[in-house]
This record gives sequence, structure tokens and C-alpha cells, in this order.
Amino acid sequence: MQEMIIQAEERKVGEKVSAIRKQGMIPAVIYNHGKTQHLKINEKLIQKIFASGISEAQLWDIEVGGKKEKSFIKDYQTHPVTSQILHMDFFRITSGEKIKTHIPIHVEGKSEGEKAGGMLEILLHSIELEILPKDLMPAITLDISKLQMGDGIHVNDLDLPASARIIVEGNPMICHIAQPAKAKAEDEAKEGAAEAAAPETK
Repeated sequence: MQEMIIQAEERKVGEKVSAIRKQGMIPAVIYNHGKTQHLKINEKLIQKIFASGISEAQLWDIEVGGKKEKSFIKDYQTHPVTSQILHMDFFRITSGEKIKTHIPIHVEGKSEGEKAGGMLEILLHSIELEILPKDLMPAITLDISKLQMGDGIHVNDLDLPASARIIVEGNPMICHIAQPAKAKAEDEAKEGAAEAAAPETK
């Protein structure tokens, strides 16, 4: 995966958040293994990053004073009214050490079941993985074109790198092709009629 550079400055002890924002900067931290560094980043740069879309699966090089550290965006806070970015958290990556992160799931194609009148229902839009940084992908893409009516894809059906471990209980369904409500009701009515007409057995 391509790695991007975010240039940052170290925050001084006691520097007020309000003063940082007046400078056109956003307060941020980068942390891991109990070590936290307080930073500030140009707001226009952050706006550009968010405009192109962000993901925990995207790696960034945080550059402070000429020194780079690999990380990913772990969390951020926005203003409830203006949606302005108020604070950002970056998680520092240690070489060879797995990280826990959420990977978006993208469904593409039109299934055979939809062509026959079925409806696509997407139940999961992302999944949490424990994975080596070198194996990160921007998204998991699922081709549903061969799914028939009633077919579905579960998390255990995903083709993932060997280092990846899915962090979820059970084997939940990601998406499936549902029968139209009218057709389903008609089938249930037919089944009910067939059961009612069946002779009783002792």
C-alpha cells in the first residue's frame, strides 16, 4: 500500500489548544506502547486528506523535525455543528508487529439473484482485523455477480492475507440476496396451505 507523508510540529508544554487553532493548526497525538507525543498539524492539509477520504487501512508517515514514524489514523474528533476537525489520534506502527484496525468492505457487481428480482442486503460495511501493516489493503472488495437468490457471503468466506485474523464472534453474514417480500409471502402461504392439506399421521 502507498504510504503518505503528514508533516507535523511538536506541541510545546502548556500550549493552549485555542492558540493552536488560531494558528491554523489542529492538535494531534501519536502513541503506542505507552509513549505519547503531542503534535500540531496544518488544518488545510488535514482538510485535503479528509476530502479524499480516510481509512484506518491507510498508512501515513508522520514527519516531525525530519524524523518519520509510520502510523495510521486511529481516531478524530469533529465539531458537532460545523464538522471542523478538532483533534486527531495517530497510532504508531512497530515493524513486524500486528495492529488492530477496521477495513472497509466494498461490494461490486450485480448478482444473478438481483437480475431475477432479488434484493441485495448489505449487513456489514467494515470488519476489524488483526494484521501485519505490510498486508494492509485499502478495502476488501467482494464480487457478488455469481450470487443466486438466497445466496450470501459470510466473514469466513473472505480471502485474506495469511497474517490477518478476523476479530468478530461467530461467522456473521456480510451480504445476501433476499427474495422480494411479495414473493416470500406467497411462498410462505403456499407452504402453509401444503402443510394444512397434508394428512395427519399417527
